Amino acid sequence: MIIRVLLLLICLAPAATLADVYKHVDEDGNVTYTDEPREGAERLESVEPRSTYESRAPSRQQRRAAPAADDQQDTSAYAQVRIIQPEDQGTVRDNQGHVDARVALEPNLREGHAVQFVLDGEPRGAPARSTSQRLTEVHRGEHRLQARVVDGAGDTLAESEPVTFYMHQASRLMPGRQQGAGPNPGGIALPGN
Repeated sequence: MIIRVLLLLICLAPAATLADVYKHVDEDGNVTYTDEPREGAERLESVEPRSTYESRAPSRQQRRAAPAADDQQDTSAYAQVRIIQPEDQGTVRDNQGHVDARVALEPNLREGHAVQFVLDGEPRGAPARSTSQRLTEVHRGEHRLQARVVDGAGDTLAESEPVTFYMHQASRLMPGRQQGAGPNPGGIALPGN
């Protein structure tokens, strides 16, 4: 019995939303909306409520065309492309000349896109699906690093602001300056030893 009453109420609920609505303003300026007509009330047009959800199965042509639409994605959709390693104005200490580079992307790297690291204006390695790369043969001194997001054709879709970092390598003449190194690391023969 209770289930039947609930079902009846659910079925009648949409009909209740179609009732006329009246707007009444009293002498003090108070506005009242009601479904009952009263003297001096203005009848408002009722609009039949509509569902905003529509579902349609894609046609065969739309399904075939879907990959082409993916290829034409909005290229400005990367809200953030930012080098997070090495730190801007930071110092990298590595006698082998290695620098670990990482980029943060928002949103994540999309299908068909790759990251290309550019050191001092020159691309390093091939574009890859990874957001990190170990750069080799980076010599002592000041360097500028940038990351680019490229498509399958190698065209740049988005790029980071460049960061400046400094590569520090221990010198044979001043070995004690390397972080954590003693006065003569590795037993290098120095003049006077």
